[in-house]
Amino acid sequence: MLAMWVLHINDGSVEASVTADKPAKIILVVEDEPDMSIFLSNLLTANDFCPICAVTLAEGLKKAIDACPDLIIINAMLPGEAGIRLYRCLRTSDRLCHIPVVMLSTLDSSTFYRFPGTKRSPTGRHLPEPEAYLQKPPEADELLSVINRLCATRSTDLGDSQ
Repeated sequence: MLAMWVLHINDGSVEASVTADKPAKIILVVEDEPDMSIFLSNLLTANDFCPICAVTLAEGLKKAIDACPDLIIINAMLPGEAGIRLYRCLRTSDRLCHIPVVMLSTLDSSTFYRFPGTKRSPTGRHLPEPEAYLQKPPEADELLSVINRLCATRSTDLGDSQ
């Protein structure tokens, strides 16, 4: 039986507990806005996902490599274009390019895709669009629907090996 980690965030402290009910999908959340990070963590935890949070590009990339999450949610507008750069790093990494990505932004998708670097890597390699793009703040039901769909698709693609 697989264990599920549940993170509880209270007054800025994080507590973890383990349950053995069912395997939880690991969702990496790369978000620099504390309120949004807490909202996403609580939403994911309440819906039987295991959120892992990061604030910076470097922290997000390290956690993606270490945890190999089932899905990654990125704030596209991280400072210094770090959200876009993180997305490029994920899509050009042979180890991480298979992980579905949900981009969150206050910009609509057509404006976002006009930014330099959203369609090509620095080497000129074409970058596919993220699996989902949602405007902030996301509606909880819409975000959960997208996450469930992408996690189910990934499980099917991997033959339920995870």
